Amino acid sequence: MTENSLTKGKKTRRGRPPKHGGYSLIHKDELIKEHPRLRQYLEDCRAGLVRDIAGSEDQLSEQQRIMIDRIISRLAVCRLIEIYIEKFGAFRKDKIKRFQVLELEPALGKNYLSFCAQIDRALIALGLNKKQSEETLDLGRYVEEKYGDKEKEEQED
Repeated sequence: MTENSLTKGKKTRRGRPPKHGGYSLIHKDELIKEHPRLRQYLEDCRAGLVRDIAGSEDQLSEQQRIMIDRIISRLAVCRLIEIYIEKFGAFRKDKIKRFQVLELEPALGKNYLSFCAQIDRALIALGLNKKQSEETLDLGRYVEEKYGDKEKEEQED
């Protein structure tokens, strides 16, 4: 056999396969197909963000569209990690059995917290951290409403 004939075969993936599925989401759509409720949740979240920011998809700028898509991707990873934790628990069972030590699943470490923080920062960048008031407070009108009648009575006296 020649060296070329050995390398022409199908390449196998090296390394440990992901357990929670968050990293596979980036490469395949199979995990989303396994969780149809997750797909609906993400679609609802995206539609809600679009509605809150611009009202409709047509009114979004490209920057806003990209940020919303990145938020949804990160949210999908976080939700897959949360589904995994709900199913298998937050602590590594092998460490509990062998060493009687409580150790969190690796997915709950830096990655999960990092994705959550990135989602928060992106939402703040989009301007969703401020509640938009329907009406700006007018100090003159406030004073008139609050003390207007008293001033009129004092002027009459």
